[in-house]
Amino acid sequence: MTSKRDDARYRAAEESLWSHFGLQPEEIWVDVPPIGGRVRALWVGDADVRPVILVHGTPTAGGVWAPLVAHLKGVRAVVVDRPGCALSDPLDLAQLTPESLRDANAAWMTAVASAVSDGPVDVVGNSAGGMAAIMFAARHPELVRSLVLDGVPAVSGMRLPAGLRVATVPWAARAIASRTVTAKDLRRSFRAMGHRALIDADGLSEPEIAWRAALSAFTDTLANDLALLGLAADWRGPRRAWVPGPAEVGSLDVPSLWAVGEHDPFARPEAVRRWSHRAPGSQFRMLEGSGHQPWLDGPEQHARMLEAWWERIEHTHGASPTDSQQIPR
Repeated sequence: MTSKRDDARYRAAEESLWSHFGLQPEEIWVDVPPIGGRVRALWVGDADVRPVILVHGTPTAGGVWAPLVAHLKGVRAVVVDRPGCALSDPLDLAQLTPESLRDANAAWMTAVASAVSDGPVDVVGNSAGGMAAIMFAARHPELVRSLVLDGVPAVSGMRLPAGLRVATVPWAARAIASRTVTAKDLRRSFRAMGHRALIDADGLSEPEIAWRAALSAFTDTLANDLALLGLAADWRGPRRAWVPGPAEVGSLDVPSLWAVGEHDPFARPEAVRRWSHRAPGSQFRMLEGSGHQPWLDGPEQHARMLEAWWERIEHTHGASPTDSQQIPR
């Protein structure tokens, strides 16, 4: 498939997105020799405050976090473009296996964490980004202060909505990746992801919609992420060997917050609660009225929830938060 890359036009849309929220991120590039490429990240905040790495899902990029980052206080937000997304170099999928995917995710996340901090970092992951975050934290707990799974993570038991089921078929994925996503497509997709109320209320700004359209039109994000999806999932959902299962989740040795939207179509809240209970030191939150990217449905409230979680970790490091310990939303 011919590359869609037009970095200048993509960067223009991305700059408008961040400017809309009053932010001017600093760009960093991180070399990751084990995957033979570079990963791009943008950071917002002072260099001497708590570093938080935010990892997006499929198929999108770091800019998805912009509404949340605009409301976060007292942290340095590091939003990453996963390999193959936006401007980051893609993984070599030709020889990819479940184990080498784990190696790759641990490698690039270790490289980013080491580039932005001399000590452990807090990690927030959504969907496929949640999968990468779990793989990283399971292998390198010494580098992770806390973990937030924000929206249903890609773990064993996740289900795929109809739109993504079709995308696991190679010819359909190529057709999807070849076309340009329109604003109408995006609004339809958001409704399917549990954000009907947000869309009905015109809750997405024009710069957000334009950025997401530019991600489709001027980068190879769709082609790269859907190719990976075709390896790691079929129409029923993620293939068990490719995503964290009960044993990997149970091996987590860091405090984790599992925050899932009431209308997230990738799993019922009660299923995610059960998954979270496998992880020592975990806490579960069901976010009323929210979809798969729950921070979009109330970014300011969501920021306060995360800040309360990080503050609790700061004061109770080594303790095990439970469902009965409430954090605001």
